[in-house]
Amino acid sequence: MWKEAFRNHVKETVLADRRFPEKAPLALFFISDIHCRLVHPSIIRHVKGRADLVVIGGDLYEGGVNIKRIHENIERLSQIGPIFFVPGNNDYEIAFEKIAPIFSKWNVTMLKNQSVALSDDVFLLGTDDLSKGKSDKATLFDGVPSHAFKIICSHNPAFIRVLNQGDRVALLLSGHTHGGQIRLGRWGMYEKGRWRTVKGIHTLVSNGYGTTGVPLRLGARAETHLITICRPEEKIEILRR
Repeated sequence: MWKEAFRNHVKETVLADRRFPEKAPLALFFISDIHCRLVHPSIIRHVKGRADLVVIGGDLYEGGVNIKRIHENIERLSQIGPIFFVPGNNDYEIAFEKIAPIFSKWNVTMLKNQSVALSDDVFLLGTDDLSKGKSDKATLFDGVPSHAFKIICSHNPAFIRVLNQGDRVALLLSGHTHGGQIRLGRWGMYEKGRWRTVKGIHTLVSNGYGTTGVPLRLGARAETHLITICRPEEKIEILRR
């Protein structure tokens, strides 16, 4: 149980989508639910030079986490690439005024019902926390071209309920559930993390990297993700690398 909780693993996925408009692939490193953990150097070494950006999918920290640890995690992740942060429910347990200097020093972009253009036709959108009633779909989509290839990060995977095919979202990244964290066979408080296609949207719910409550996992191993998005004709070449 301890070993599963402190596992350092990067799951690699090549996502081929005919809607992706760019000739060059886009690689992003996704990590959620760090909580009290310190990101291990082996994770950084594995991903550095291979990802274009980092997306933190909420619960970077929780109440009681030392500010120095938060700073060290951001410093380490910044070695991979520019960081985009989407807040989760536990992130509200520490006043943001204490975190702001860290984000400023390392140029972390926080997305709270906001979007950023990664290119003319690819947009990253980040929601504020759904469980606290702070997510706002209309504001989230404001200014995003309808034709754009949209990647949404929402800490809470339940955000899929407010999306529909007409929104033309390609990818939804979430965490929050820890995959149930401690599972007894198939039973868990939440569904185990996995990829699915829902409403035409590629959805990932990650087991996350850290734990909350007890520092143990069973049947829901800690994980991070390196996701490469490309056009279908490029997938075989990427897999050969």
